[in-house]
Amino acid sequence: MAGCTSGFERFNTNPNEATEEQIDWDNARTGANFLQMEQNVLVVAQPGAGIGTDRYQTVEMMGGDAFVGYWGFPAPDINSCTRYSWSKASWYGDMFTTNYSRTMNAWRMLKLAIGDDSDPRFALAQILKVAAMHRVTDTYGPIPYLDFGVGDEVRYDSQKDVYYRFFEELSSAVEVLYPYAAGGQTLFADYDCVYRGDISKWVKFANTLRLRLAMHIAYSDPVKARVEAEAAASDPGGMMVRADEFARLQHITPIDNYESPVYIVAGWGDLRLGATLQSYMTGYNDPRLKAWFHECTSGGYQGIRAGMANTILKNSYAPEEGYVTSCKFSIPVTGSTADVVWMRASETYFLLAEAALRGWDVGGTAASFYEEGVKMSFSENNVGGAEEYLLDRVSTPADYTDPVTSSYSKNAMGDITISWDDAADDETKLERIITQKYIALFPVGQEAWTEFRRTGYPKVFPVCVNESNGGCVDDNLQIRRLAFPESEYNTNYAELQNGIALLGGPDNPGTRLWWDAR
Repeated sequence: MAGCTSGFERFNTNPNEATEEQIDWDNARTGANFLQMEQNVLVVAQPGAGIGTDRYQTVEMMGGDAFVGYWGFPAPDINSCTRYSWSKASWYGDMFTTNYSRTMNAWRMLKLAIGDDSDPRFALAQILKVAAMHRVTDTYGPIPYLDFGVGDEVRYDSQKDVYYRFFEELSSAVEVLYPYAAGGQTLFADYDCVYRGDISKWVKFANTLRLRLAMHIAYSDPVKARVEAEAAASDPGGMMVRADEFARLQHITPIDNYESPVYIVAGWGDLRLGATLQSYMTGYNDPRLKAWFHECTSGGYQGIRAGMANTILKNSYAPEEGYVTSCKFSIPVTGSTADVVWMRASETYFLLAEAALRGWDVGGTAASFYEEGVKMSFSENNVGGAEEYLLDRVSTPADYTDPVTSSYSKNAMGDITISWDDAADDETKLERIITQKYIALFPVGQEAWTEFRRTGYPKVFPVCVNESNGGCVDDNLQIRRLAFPESEYNTNYAELQNGIALLGGPDNPGTRLWWDAR
C-alpha cells in the first residue's frame, strides 16, 4: 500500500540487456535475423539455438549428399538413410523443421521489423528465403509458403505455386537491389558472412539462383522455364561467372568460431568417399579427387556404396586406429575453418550449357558453356590440367570394387566420356553436361540429387539394401523425396492432408515431385 512506483521502469530494466531502441541501432535487430537466415541455408552449428553439427549431418550428408553417392557411411545406423528406413524418424524431417523454426521465423521477424517490402534489406532477406526454401520444397514437395507470416493457419501450397512465387521474389529483389549494386553500395556488412554486404554479388547470386530454379522445371513447365532462364541470363546485374563470386558461408566475424561440419563429422569416423563419386573421378583420372580426398594407406582412392546392410560393422570400413594414416576408405581433405559452399560459378556455366542445348537464348553455345564450366571448376579448386582433361575422348567411369564385402562390387553405371562431341545426340550431350556438373557441384549434394531426379543423370549406383516400406522406392529410380516429418502429423494434421493431396501421391520416398516429370 505504501509502495513507490516512481522508479518502476529503472528498477525493472536490466542494465546489461539492450533496450528496444538500442536493438534497432546499426541494423542490430534486422542484422541478427539476417545472419540467422544465412546460418540455415545449409545449416551449421548454432549452440545458442540448440543446433549442433549433427543437424548438418542429418539434413545434408544423410540427404542429397548420400543419395547421389558423394559420401559413403561406415556406420550402419547412419547408413539407414540410404536403406530408406531411417534409424530415427526425426532425421528425415530435420530439413523441414529447421527451416521453419529458424529460416522462416527469422524472415518473419525481419519483415515485421523493416515494415517495407521495397526496403533493400527486405530484398536481401527474400533472396535468402528462396535460397533456403527451394531446398525444402525440392525435398518434400508441397510446403506452407505463400501465406507464411500472414495468419495463424498456414496452408500448404502446390510446388508449382511455390516455384512461381520464388521467381516473383527473386525478380523483385533484383529490381530493388540493382540501383544500389550499380552504385557500389553495401548493406548488412557487419552481419553478412557470405558477401560482406556487397550488393552487386547478391544480385549475381539471385540471378544465378533464378537460372537454377528455371532449369529445375524444364520438363514440367518448359515455357515458364525458358522465360525465367532467359530473363536471368540477360539481367544487367549479371550472374556468378568468376571464381571469387561464389556463395559460401565464411568463417568471419561474427561467426568465425564455427567449425566446418565436414571436418567434424569426418572426425567422428562417420564419413568416407562415396562409391559413385569414386567411379566417375577415378575412371576419368580426375585431378580434383586429390584436392578433395586423402589416398588410402594401400594407395589410390576407395569409396563406400550406399545402403550397406545393418549387419555390417563400422570397424570393417572405418578402423579407429587413426584419422588418415590407417584408413581403408578415403577420408575428405578438410579443415576446421573450411567454408560451407552454397553455389559456385561453375554451376552457372553448366546451367547455361543445358539451356543452350535446349535452344534457349542465353548468349552462347552448349559446347562453350560446358567447357567453361569444367575449366571454372578446376580453377575453383586450384587444380591444373583442365585443357588436357577436356581433350580426353577415351576415359569412362570405373567399375567399383569393395575390398571388404565383395558382393557390393559393381560394374560402372555408364560409359559417358569427357570431351565434347558436337556429333553426339542431344541426350548424350545432356548426360555429359550433367555428369560434369555432378562432379563440379561437390559437396552440394542436395542440388546434385535434384539434377539426378530431374534428368536421370549422372547414373548413380543403386543402394545395396532397399528397406523402403512396402518397396515404395524403386531400386532403379531410387529415392525421389523425403516423407513429411512426424511433427506435421502431430501438430498440423489437417493442413498436411491438403499438402499430401497436392503432392498427388502417397507420402512416401517413392512419390515424384511436380518438376520430376521425365
